[in-house]
Amino acid sequence: MPSTRDELRHVLLGSLFTPEVPLGPTRDFLITCHVSATGKSKFHGSLECRTLRSAASVNQINVPFGEAVARLCTSCRWPLPTDSPILPLGAAVSEVDSLAIWLDRESKDEEDLEAERDAAIALAAGEYPPRATESGDEEEEDDEAGRDEEWERYDRARSFRSRRHEHWRRLHSYLARSNEAVSEYPFLTPWADGLQSRLATVLDEERRAFAALVQPIRLLEAAAVRILPEPKFSADPGFAGLGSEAEKTFRRAWYEWSRRAIWSWHRLEDHDFSVYTVVSDAFGRRRKGKPEAHATFRRFTADWIRQAREEAGRPVSTPWQLVAVKAPALPQTHHSEPERDPLTLWEAAVIATYQVAFNLKAGTTALLVPHLVAEQLLACASADMPVQRLAPEGSALPAEVLLDQWDHTGPTFS
Repeated sequence: MPSTRDELRHVLLGSLFTPEVPLGPTRDFLITCHVSATGKSKFHGSLECRTLRSAASVNQINVPFGEAVARLCTSCRWPLPTDSPILPLGAAVSEVDSLAIWLDRESKDEEDLEAERDAAIALAAGEYPPRATESGDEEEEDDEAGRDEEWERYDRARSFRSRRHEHWRRLHSYLARSNEAVSEYPFLTPWADGLQSRLATVLDEERRAFAALVQPIRLLEAAAVRILPEPKFSADPGFAGLGSEAEKTFRRAWYEWSRRAIWSWHRLEDHDFSVYTVVSDAFGRRRKGKPEAHATFRRFTADWIRQAREEAGRPVSTPWQLVAVKAPALPQTHHSEPERDPLTLWEAAVIATYQVAFNLKAGTTALLVPHLVAEQLLACASADMPVQRLAPEGSALPAEVLLDQWDHTGPTFS
């Protein structure tokens, strides 16, 4: 491989490395520093540093990195060749050090906590306010104001849940990336342990706060939708307005509704709009037969929901199962790019809701989940998200021990 010593990266070594950070083999690597002739001031990476301007004379010296760290100027950038071993170590140190920004934050006041408790109460009923009942004309104005307040309440509740979900996933990703950095440079472990342990505490608080805003029954019902047989199309008078497009519209409506229901934390009824949209698109601007078609599809959707709930309530020989999962981190993006979570809403909610053990170093989680939820998790296992039953033969070992024994790099199986 050709040398890259002619290519340089300018790095703020003094801001990145502190005396507490273990340096491993790089402690003996020589770096070029500038220092005033007295030899007692900071080491600088550039002659242009403002601190050196008042110096009578400046010397250039080569110093072992380990000896220089305590005296590095925090404002200077050091020109390092791109093949310098300090650069990848610096990237690893940065991944661990970034954990500190999420620690020692101010706790929420009672008003914020009360708002989250109200959000949990609202979301227990659904994603949106219950439909209004009939009222007299004299009550209509008051009812309208009350409805606006209710919509605002539910908007706030969904916003609380989204923020908790996103923050929990972001913290999990920071921890996962710090684990990768430490596995690459094991000598960082003594320094990283404290930060990682403290972040794990904050992470668990966020997980619990997010899980409090999710209804477990909805996760179970979503898993039940997955095992429903695809409904068979049969002619219905309500399809008359669709003509030859009736069967195609029926299959598309089922596909859209079931796909959204399977991977969501919402009530099954909250996916009705996807069916409404499919039917409306099929009619286009035509009006004849449209109300009848919508009514027919509402009846079909209600039947799908009924079947899913029957499946969710069906007794099984192994009602709860212990499952291990390693959730993927958020992919790193540039500042202008949105984060795209590889986890679906359903997967994230399941992991947060059913956690019974967490392995900080491996970033793996043990879940005690209902049978249908276990089956869906196993069905979506992949190289990016390994999933496996723990103790399929009924081991009595604690979940923490079983999780510690799990080799998540091996093949997954159901």
